Order: sequence, then C-alpha cells, then structure tokens
Amino acid sequence: MKRIWELDFLRGFAIIMMIFDHLMYDLMIMPSFFSNFQAVDNQFFASLQDLAESYWVSDLRFYGHFFFVSVFLLVSGISFTFSKNNLSRGLKLTLVALLINVVTIVTESFVANTLIIFGIIHLYAFSILFIYLLRKFIKNEIVILIIALVIIGLGFPLKFYDPKYLTSFEFSKLLEIIIGLKAFGADYFSIIPYTGIILLGTVIGKVYYHNKVSLIPTVKIKDKNIFMIAGKKSLLIFLTHQLILLAMVFTIGYIFGYRY
Repeated sequence: MKRIWELDFLRGFAIIMMIFDHLMYDLMIMPSFFSNFQAVDNQFFASLQDLAESYWVSDLRFYGHFFFVSVFLLVSGISFTFSKNNLSRGLKLTLVALLINVVTIVTESFVANTLIIFGIIHLYAFSILFIYLLRKFIKNEIVILIIALVIIGLGFPLKFYDPKYLTSFEFSKLLEIIIGLKAFGADYFSIIPYTGIILLGTVIGKVYYHNKVSLIPTVKIKDKNIFMIAGKKSLLIFLTHQLILLAMVFTIGYIFGYRY
C-alpha cells in the first residue's frame, strides 16, 4: 500500500513536538540528575532549567500537549484500519510495553523520575487489543463513534486529561492509574480519555480512508522532509529518543562540570 503523506506528516509533527516536550521535562529536572547542580551555579543551565520549569506549568504546555497527543492518537487510530493483523500488533506492543516497565524500573535506581508504569506504548497496546475485540462484535460505525465520544467525554467532567499525580508508585493504585483516576510516571497516558481518541481515529479511517489513499493527493511533500521522516519512523523514535536526550543532557552537563 502506498503511504498516505498527510498521515505521516501529522504523525511526524506530533512526534517532534513530543520530543521537545520531553526535552523540556529533562531540563526541568536537571537538579535531580546532578547532585552538584546548585553548587556549579552555571547561569546558562540555570536559565534553561527555569525556562523548562516555566514551560511545564504553562497553559501552552497544558493545551499544546493535549492537542499534539490527540493528533498522534487520531492518526494511530486511522492506521489501525490499514493493518491486516491488529491482534499481532497489539500483542507485540504489549511485550514492548512490559519491556519498558522493566527497563525503567532499572533506570529509576540510577536516575530519579524515569519510571514508566502506563505510558503511551501501554495505552496503544491496550487500545489496539480493546478495539480489535470491540470491532469483532460491533460493525456499525455510528455505534463505534458514540462509544468513542462517551470515553472521550468522560475525561472532561472527571478531569482525566489533567490527573493528579502520585508522588510515589503504589501497586494498590495500579488500576486507578491505568483508568486515569490517579497518575504516575515519566510518561503517562490513561485509558480515559485517550483510548476514545484512538477509537475515534478508527471511525475516521473506516469512513474517509476506506480506499487507503490520500484525501489531498494534489499536495506534494518531499519524503526527506523532517516531519515525513519522523512520521515513518515514529515507533523507533519514540522508543529511543528519551535515551538520546538523557545522554545529551548528561554529556553536555558533564563537560560543564556537573556530576551525578
């Protein structure tokens, strides 16, 4: 199947915004990376940390994060309708999600605030399997649309889009974390409302992309465009970008005298 350029572009754009968001997070928590952060007192790094902290609590981050995540998940939902074996995809991503749990449990011993309990890969794995089963029993797109809107709608009055973060992980709170009643982790996305956004994407895919061709074929975007490249390699980028960002922060920090 020929790739649909607008989906790669939107996915890539959302991924790049995610990288920026995670970079701001890493810069914000630099004092937890470097034990001598205050002692070194480098004005440039202190300014970066202040800037990142201001961004993280800003309305720009709050609304921008929800918007770009929604774009990414909608495109992911559309892509669900192109796959010939979503059961296999869901099971493979479940294994990846569990591996992320194991790796971040280890890294948490060395670098604070890196533990991931239910991140976007976990959400995506769950959603693929859930939607796969749902669509086995429900074939009507109107009914699917209503279910998607209900899941999304629950997020607003119950504020699942702005969950209250736990200061430490409690296994007894795991189900609440997965649903969205509580939040925890360096990367966190609850079932409500985000599974609803992916489900909505599948409706868009079924209705508007049933022929699996671009809706705006007259627009030509070069394959070497950074957003197109990021869109095509989104899973690889997601799995590796945080390690690369952390390596950059630690390496540059070490050069300027910071120590773990």
